[in-house]
Amino acid sequence: MNPAYLRVAAFLGAAFLAYVAYGIYDAGRHDVPAPPKSTDIVFLRGSMTGHRITTRSWSADYERIVSNADQSVLELQRVRHGIIFKNGKPYLRVRAEHMSVNTISRDFTATGGIHVESIGSKLRRSFDTSSAGWIDSIQRLTMTHRILIHNGTKEPLSVGSLTFDVKTGQIDLRAVDGPVRFK
Repeated sequence: MNPAYLRVAAFLGAAFLAYVAYGIYDAGRHDVPAPPKSTDIVFLRGSMTGHRITTRSWSADYERIVSNADQSVLELQRVRHGIIFKNGKPYLRVRAEHMSVNTISRDFTATGGIHVESIGSKLRRSFDTSSAGWIDSIQRLTMTHRILIHNGTKEPLSVGSLTFDVKTGQIDLRAVDGPVRFK
C-alpha cells in the first residue's frame, strides 16, 4: 500500500474521531433547562363577567385565581360583589371565600364563608353556609354543612344539609330547625 494513502487515511480517521469527540462534548453544552414544575397561571385582583348570547349572565370581583395551563380548572379566592343575572337583570348577589370551578363540565364547589342574597325582590331572602357544590350535568346543588336561611321571618331557618334537584324541583332538607314562611 502506498505510504501517502496511509498518511491521508490516518489523517482523515483522526479528523473524524476528533469531530465525533467534539460533537459529544458540545452536545451537552446547549441543553435547555427543564420547564418549571408548575405551569399554573395566576391572576391577582380583578373582575370577570360571563355572557349569554344577548344578555349578561354573571359578574364578580376576585382576589386571586389560579388556573391550570389549559384553563379547564380555576381555583378562585375571595370572590366578592358577585352578581347573577336573570333575564338580563341582577337577580342574586354572591360572596364566597374559595371556589373551584371546572370550566368544561361547569361544575363547582365553594367552601369557606358563602353568602347569597336576592336582589330587587320586595322580600329580601338570603342564605349563609360554608360548603356548596353544583353538578351541572344532573342540575343538582348540594350543601353539606349547616345553612342559615333568612326568608323574612324574625329568626332564620337552620338546615343541617340541603340537596336541590333543579330538574325535578325536589328539595331534600335534613335537621331543620326554625320558622318557615311560604309565599
